[in-house]
Amino acid sequence: MSLVDLLWIAGCIAFASFAQSLSGFGFSLLAVPLMTLVVSPRDAVVVATVIGALSTTSQAFLDRAHVDVAIAKRLTMASFLGMPFGLTAFVLVSETGLRVVLGVVVLVSAVMLLRGFQLHDEKHRLDWLLGIVSGFLSTSTSTNGPPLVFVMQARRIDPTVFRATINTVFSLVNIVAVAMFVAAGKVNTNNLNGVLVAIPALFVALKIGYYFRKHITSERFRFLVIFLMFLSAGSVIVSAFTN
Repeated sequence: MSLVDLLWIAGCIAFASFAQSLSGFGFSLLAVPLMTLVVSPRDAVVVATVIGALSTTSQAFLDRAHVDVAIAKRLTMASFLGMPFGLTAFVLVSETGLRVVLGVVVLVSAVMLLRGFQLHDEKHRLDWLLGIVSGFLSTSTSTNGPPLVFVMQARRIDPTVFRATINTVFSLVNIVAVAMFVAAGKVNTNNLNGVLVAIPALFVALKIGYYFRKHITSERFRFLVIFLMFLSAGSVIVSAFTN
């Protein structure tokens, strides 16, 4: 990678990290399509997953007092079930079709939330189903947020609990995903250079994001989440046809 490429990656990570620190999600959905303008999609996925593990683990630790443990356990275990299938797709399948489907699903989910959809699922079947889908997306595209965001936002969870819980799930899933990428031989010098240059940008962006959190009310938070879902859907669909 050239110096310009590395600086672009750092900028992408800073932008995505700031957005994610405010909303609790959206890091890979924003970072991966932007990074693929200068690096291969597979390198972008690896960089986003490694940096995402650092970001979400940091935030999960800082916000640990607000985690809904029951929801976090269900979504994490379900995600683990889907991850091996996602890794298989990452190694064998073209990403274009997968990204188009993901973008359309995110777009439909955002419209449903905008129209006031609420989830009443006392047996938590949807938690398990969307958790498995999230795990699949984690190791195939590094964009595992939308299924979790949909199921949690549809329950109208408090923003503080939302961020803490979803980052806890992301943290555990990302750590396992990194280990799987290493085992599959997908971590190399090229994408590690991207990781190293992105780390300072990550922590600066998180610090700024935490400062601005206090100005976001519950209603603003809801519209921020929906806005990021629309933005993410467009970003993923565009990246599918440009890479």
